[in-house]
Amino acid sequence: MRTPFKYSTGILLAAVVLAVMASAQDPFVVAPRAYKIAFENEWVRVIRVHYAALENIAAHDHPKRQVIFVYLNDGGPVRFKHVEGYSGSFPSTRPATMAGAFRLAAMQGENHEVENLSSVPSDFLQIELKTEVMDLKSFQGKYLPEPSSSQQLADSRKIEFENGQIRVTRLICKSTEGCSPLEITQPALLIALSSVEMRRDGKGGKPELKLAAGQTKWLATNDRFRAAGSPSTGSQQLVIEFKTKPAPQRS
Repeated sequence: MRTPFKYSTGILLAAVVLAVMASAQDPFVVAPRAYKIAFENEWVRVIRVHYAALENIAAHDHPKRQVIFVYLNDGGPVRFKHVEGYSGSFPSTRPATMAGAFRLAAMQGENHEVENLSSVPSDFLQIELKTEVMDLKSFQGKYLPEPSSSQQLADSRKIEFENGQIRVTRLICKSTEGCSPLEITQPALLIALSSVEMRRDGKGGKPELKLAAGQTKWLATNDRFRAAGSPSTGSQQLVIEFKTKPAPQRS
């Protein structure tokens, strides 16, 4: 039995409309200059976000995932008008941010418009976790950066946050030869908060890798590395270790 032409045409048009609507909500389609995927694997997706000064961005979707926002500059307030999501249609304003700070956000799918209220850009990493959820209620909080002046900065290693799912460690290094090695016991993501040189522990010579502020590096289990910084300003990094396995992802 033949399908009526009008009926099949209607199905085709509906499919086209749905495809257009879906792509229209994709942040990488709506605002490709603002959202760029910097890294992705089965554990995590890292999105580099740049809101230009006084920029307005049309409505777009973000998936329902836990997110770690890592701020890369001293940015001003940004308004989010939630078309759909946890806050309904009411706008909310993110306060000014400090370079080196980070924030944990629980699972919440969103559809929102963005307005940068400031005359300076806002740059940050949106790190979406793709691992099995543990201790969801504890996954919250704002964490300020460490002092960056040469008088206050010293070599240190500080666990900023830890629960059953992840561990976030802040590393500060002033030594140009490399600070004491960090041994990775779980798969991890290293985030450079300032320029840094890295070398595998036990290997001399030139650094194996140089990262600029905002760049990331995936670290395998049992990796050992030394981070070297500038003697005048030092270097800072965040290391996110993943304690649970990747979770099945929805299509």
